Amino acid sequence: MFNRWDIVPIPEHLRVNLTGKVHMEFPYVTVQSMVDFRANNVVADISPRPLLLLHAADDSVTPTEQSVELFQHAGQPSDLVLLAGIDHFPLAESNSRARKILKDWLDHYMPA
Repeated sequence: MFNRWDIVPIPEHLRVNLTGKVHMEFPYVTVQSMVDFRANNVVADISPRPLLLLHAADDSVTPTEQSVELFQHAGQPSDLVLLAGIDHFPLAESNSRARKILKDWLDHYMPA
């Protein structure tokens, strides 16, 4: 079993954004599947369904360039939104701007 922080190191000051219900240990097969997965190879298959990539412009956990590259491989319709002034958990930081972007996107592509 592998500890969550050994798989994806998240700075301690950001860990407060995770609830106490998250899994803290994962089997090797899960870790290996994360290492082996290449999102750029499959993201185009999402199309013609819409895709929203919502990413912190300066993310300390997942490099922002990964979302930019993913967007470049995506089919249409797809949107990439980079948010300044936040880190890694855009929806967990009471960010009303991120919530509005998400709501507007969902209203546009998946109206109730």
